[in-house]
Amino acid sequence: MPSTTIVTPSGDTTGVTDTGAVNTALTNVGAGGSVLLAPGDWYTDAPLVVPGGAELAGIKAGINGVTSTSPAGSVIHPVAAFSGAGVISLLSVTGVRIRELAILNNLGSPANVDGISCHGGVTGLEVVHVSVALVSGYGLAYYQSGGVDGDGLWMSRCMFQRTGKSAVHRPASDANIHNVHIQYAGDVAGAADGHGFFTGPGSSGNMIYVGCRADLCAGSGWLIDHKGSYGDATKLVGCSTERNSQDGVLITNSSAAGTDWRSPIIISGCCFEGDGNNGGSGGEYAGIRVRGQNRVFIDGTTVMVNTLDASAGAPKYALGINSIGSAPGQPETIEWASGRMNFSTGQSGQAIQNSTLVDHLVIGPTVTQAGGYESTAISPRTGSVTLTGGTATVSSPWAFPQSLIYLTNVGPAGTVGTPCVSERDAGSFTITSTSDADTSTIAWMLM
Repeated sequence: MPSTTIVTPSGDTTGVTDTGAVNTALTNVGAGGSVLLAPGDWYTDAPLVVPGGAELAGIKAGINGVTSTSPAGSVIHPVAAFSGAGVISLLSVTGVRIRELAILNNLGSPANVDGISCHGGVTGLEVVHVSVALVSGYGLAYYQSGGVDGDGLWMSRCMFQRTGKSAVHRPASDANIHNVHIQYAGDVAGAADGHGFFTGPGSSGNMIYVGCRADLCAGSGWLIDHKGSYGDATKLVGCSTERNSQDGVLITNSSAAGTDWRSPIIISGCCFEGDGNNGGSGGEYAGIRVRGQNRVFIDGTTVMVNTLDASAGAPKYALGINSIGSAPGQPETIEWASGRMNFSTGQSGQAIQNSTLVDHLVIGPTVTQAGGYESTAISPRTGSVTLTGGTATVSSPWAFPQSLIYLTNVGPAGTVGTPCVSERDAGSFTITSTSDADTSTIAWMLM
């Protein structure tokens, strides 16, 4: 029968006693067994190695920034003499569960020590109500071993605070990540490796984030670069970012040509606010940025400007678009079906940067854009204009030379002439009737 072993902390601050006791208990309980860490401070000088099918559990954990850096309950402290890749280590195991415990590196462990370190075929991992704070490496990380990667992560109600590198690094394919909150990732590595969720390259997508948050990171809130073997999408549902130094969500393609297949991205019901502050300097950052061949579908989503970190307001753009690689590769499809695109007028920004660097840019008719912090002066994608002498020019920041424009004559009755779009420019388009005497009111919609 599976067993439960309760272990109590020794108080030995060298880490030798607690490490040995917990690892011995984990080995003895085997698959289906559980090791329960009693409340108190646990000191470790080497990784806690969880075997396949076993559970490592504690009592309570931090749930926000304050409680993760001063947690109550079962708290694991890697000591200054710690040696190993992660405070908790998983080596090609299946069916491990880690729950209800806190990892707090407040004793100064060496560089590059992760909170939870997964190597090789770690499959079916469940991480529930765990907080990780102040570690020098990643909060939770997956590493390939012999070309083998993990699969099937389930993670819920976790807090990652001030991790040295990215908080969640290369989460496994087929991952379900719910209600995970990240703050201040990249406390050591900075923007180069300080993203909230770093998902790729190498992993194949097919994962969902629900109600997750990535705030105040040195890099981007999400960096997504899934090569993918199939068409499995990565989904962000009800997620948010706040005040990250770089882009809110950066979707890229790191292949040499920038044209290799990338899994689709679906973003639904999300809000990305105040990203791209760049330490107060602002710059070429966006709420959502897409680089290289990708296909991205967005609905019910807003990008909002914040002035708390950058006085000019950030982000500069709501949507940024770039080519990348030797081809270069550019996005295949970006569809923004509904929501608001807010951008920084203080940085002379705009709703969409580089609108021509995408094969198919499709913006829904209910999407609005607004410039500046707390702006209520919106620019819709629909309107009407009255012809004078059979013509009228409409100014709209939504107008591009490639825009599709629908026209409908709404009166008054008895007028003559057929309207058409005679000219398209960046920022305006001209409507001309077949009759010079036409004074109709024309309703228009940009697609």
